[in-house]
Amino acid sequence: MSDRLKNFQTPQEAKRYQAMKHRLFLFNLILNFAFLVVLVVSGFSKSLKNWLLPLGHGFFSMNALYFVSFSVLAFCLSFPTDFYEGFVLEHRFGLSRQNFKEWLKDVLKKSVIVFIVSLILVEAVYFFLAHFPGIWWLGAAGFWFLVTVILTRITPKVLLPLFFKYKPLEAGALRERIENFLRMHQVALKEIYVLDFSKKTVKANAMVAGLGKSKQIFLSDTLVSEFPEAEIEVVLAHEVGHYLSGDTVKLVFAGFASALLSFWAASLILNQLIGRFGFQSLSDIAGLPLLLAILMLVSLILLPLQNGFSRFLEQDADRFALRATGNPVGFIAMMKRLGEKNFAEFAPSKLIEIFLYDHPPISKRILLAESYV
Repeated sequence: MSDRLKNFQTPQEAKRYQAMKHRLFLFNLILNFAFLVVLVVSGFSKSLKNWLLPLGHGFFSMNALYFVSFSVLAFCLSFPTDFYEGFVLEHRFGLSRQNFKEWLKDVLKKSVIVFIVSLILVEAVYFFLAHFPGIWWLGAAGFWFLVTVILTRITPKVLLPLFFKYKPLEAGALRERIENFLRMHQVALKEIYVLDFSKKTVKANAMVAGLGKSKQIFLSDTLVSEFPEAEIEVVLAHEVGHYLSGDTVKLVFAGFASALLSFWAASLILNQLIGRFGFQSLSDIAGLPLLLAILMLVSLILLPLQNGFSRFLEQDADRFALRATGNPVGFIAMMKRLGEKNFAEFAPSKLIEIFLYDHPPISKRILLAESYV
């Protein structure tokens, strides 16, 4: 198969785009880790906590005040690269349709959501660190799991509408075709929704979002308006494969296993390092950058396993789509069209695939479809 993968040529513009994205990922990784290390080693984190001590009373806890200050610093540090990657680069390659004001509005909304969720998690983690120092990692992982379940559950009705408007798929030949497919495979979906991707990007996508009764399938309007019906049916079949297999639940539990392992490993390392950098105790909020740096390293080690599991589920959904539609030719055409439209790299290096790809590369997905021809 490795020799056959060489036959897939990524267009030069897409290759340049992906190479820049990979370099930015590595740069951000190094920058964020260096930022955390500097806060710890320089003593700035302890100084920041001491400056905030007089204010840490009443409604605003010391932990919350510290985290607000830390978050502002982190946002200011990451904004230039976020702007370059999310706005400049996307416009340079003709992929974005947002002006700066619209892009900034989305960034700020996302930042507020991340801040609120992160603050809740930090408060919970430091509660467990203060009251259950021996087994804090169990409580932290359990609380992380609870938050993940809630966020996954509310995504279709609460989070997604903050960034995209969506509406039911209009009546017509495509809707009739999709409804027939759903009936044939006994999928109890009340509606298929279309996201207004075209207001922000030229890219196309589809996804399953939600958990339990909130679970829904979404198609981008760029997919619905620009792809042939047979190819859209293949995309839908892939998402139906996820839906029927309960892949969202599997990913949530896989994430919990990863969090449990990460917090456990962090507890071992944190016990060894907390005193060496002059922090008062495990629950000293000034040690947050140290905890985050440890979690960052552990997460990086676990990333290939997480991505590998996700790629396994994606390949299983591809197999379902190929069996259910009996249309491997349409699947291949769809993958080529989607890859070209999204500036995807058809055959990345193995290292890039292992660390950065939660879906199989397009070349491997096409080769899988060819085996069904």
